[in-house]
Amino acid sequence: MQDVQPVYSFLGQKKNIVLTTHQKPDGDAMGASLGLYHFLKELDEQVTVIVPTNWAGFLDWMPGTDKVINYEDNREEAEQIIYNADLLFCLDFNAMYRTKHMERILTEISCIKILLDHHEQPQEDAFDYGISDVAKSSASEIVYDFIANSPYKHILNKDIATCLYTGIMTDTGSFRFTIATANVHRVVADLKDTGIDHSVIFENIYDNFSENRLRFIGNALLNRLEVLYEYNTALMVISKKDILKYQIKTGDTEGLVNYLLTIEGVRLGALLIDRSEERKWSFRSKGNFDVNVFARNHFEGGGHKNAAGGRSSGSIEQNVIKFKEVIQQYEQQLQ
Repeated sequence: MQDVQPVYSFLGQKKNIVLTTHQKPDGDAMGASLGLYHFLKELDEQVTVIVPTNWAGFLDWMPGTDKVINYEDNREEAEQIIYNADLLFCLDFNAMYRTKHMERILTEISCIKILLDHHEQPQEDAFDYGISDVAKSSASEIVYDFIANSPYKHILNKDIATCLYTGIMTDTGSFRFTIATANVHRVVADLKDTGIDHSVIFENIYDNFSENRLRFIGNALLNRLEVLYEYNTALMVISKKDILKYQIKTGDTEGLVNYLLTIEGVRLGALLIDRSEERKWSFRSKGNFDVNVFARNHFEGGGHKNAAGGRSSGSIEQNVIKFKEVIQQYEQQLQ
């Protein structure tokens, strides 16, 4: 994978460009994709955002979301566009398998592939050019850098800034995580200069949920939380029954794992959710406990040092047993 500098020479030539991201795209994935989409549209490119699956409804307000194609729901149309692509930008994922059912077609097409990502251990041989920087807060910050270092920084506008601000805000936990560096705040200041209203963006993301979600969170905190005091760990397990009872939709569980780290003394938070096809893990940590390594070693996952995910085809019960066995190996690290 080469540096992205040569990619700038491909722009402004009315090429067919496809932007994609990981399955179940979050605020950063959609923010980075739509921010780059609006930038490329300003250059009069033929641009399409195609995502592997659906996304959370609370992201629908973002400019350009109505133009995004859901691959699962529109496979024939999406594949025709992908096969005709000259450039493929891959945003906020480090390996093709994270695009779920799109992995096959993205791997086999022969167009130029560009990675813009901040996760560890990128699949470098899958991409021609790219930026992979784990020191960056988000894929949206990397897209900002891509734009700022291009010959076209002057076209940064309110729509681009709104999307990128959304991605940076969500991936930094509203700027409270340690990854919210001084440079992140400089980027945000530049985005603010375009005229975006950060309070409206915050309200659209964090104050835009159903009553059912609030009741679901209350039930989860009251009845699904277990604190493993000897390991400074909090575990929350959400069953399929809970998902159905509270009519939980994509995005409704986002941020739930962060509640676990608000408990005094807890250094590792683990959330397990029973999805239809598999069991999904979310891990968060404080300090030096590396959940990226933890997830990779034990739960077929990965991510960042203090925020990672995993998966398992085993049952809820099997996963809980495994977690409680595995965590014993880390007792000293979690003190």
